[in-house]
Amino acid sequence: MQPHVFQAMSWFITFITMIFICGSALVFANDDERYVNCSNSFDCGDIKGVGYPFWGSNRPDYCGYPELKLDCSTDQDLEITIEKLTYKVLGIDNQARTLSVARKDYAENICPTLILNTTWIPNLLSYTSDDQNITIYYGCPTQGAPTSTALPQFSCNINATEMMGYFTAFANLSDPGSSASNLTSYLALCKDSIKVPVRESAFQQILSTPTAAQLLGGLNQGFGLKWNASNSICHTCQSSGGKCGYNQTTTAFTCYCKDQPQQFSCQQSPTNDQSSSMSSCLLLLFFLLMSH
Repeated sequence: MQPHVFQAMSWFITFITMIFICGSALVFANDDERYVNCSNSFDCGDIKGVGYPFWGSNRPDYCGYPELKLDCSTDQDLEITIEKLTYKVLGIDNQARTLSVARKDYAENICPTLILNTTWIPNLLSYTSDDQNITIYYGCPTQGAPTSTALPQFSCNINATEMMGYFTAFANLSDPGSSASNLTSYLALCKDSIKVPVRESAFQQILSTPTAAQLLGGLNQGFGLKWNASNSICHTCQSSGGKCGYNQTTTAFTCYCKDQPQQFSCQQSPTNDQSSSMSSCLLLLFFLLMSH
């Protein structure tokens, strides 16, 4: 074999080998898919940049807690469903870790098809100090109806059934000076009673103007919920360059790193070493080309 032919073949084999090595380095340098997906934020209407601990749309379920799935309605309303109730999300404060929500079933009137309490929420959510409860009674008897400022009256037509209802902002019915025992005995005859939270400002307005319209307005102003979704661990994860998430299998917090998931935080990522190796590889390939 001629020397120049052997030299050309040798150079060609070296070139192909370098291409393979560099290509492999480039492939293995790709970020973990879960890290990439959980870097996405959720946008809906006027609410932008929603991330952990929520998921939905372009954020897969492993990016947030199972109970905190968000949906974007056709009206571009951000929504969250807790148990059987759907709430309109009015705002999210990532710094304070709070979200403001309003019950969708009270959007137009105070006579929903299903009469459900709002007192049950997941363990990772709690009411804020700004929330106050209003108690609403449905299906109360017409006979013996009280006439008290503590119990404003309203009428409802639910599932083609006419009924009378009351609401009160007083936890203790003796507060306004009425006969507590008489009121309590009467309200015990009502078919349903629920508690609905409102903000303190709306609560005071309902106290000063106790009308059904004022109550509806207060309900649509919403109330606050504070989340505790491994907050301190998430901060540690983010500080190490990771993305916070949730492992559905282990039902525990997970820190998604560029190379692979970790329990709490990202270690020194091998991606840096891979990038360095790839740079050296490309540099060597450049000198190889220049020498021929």
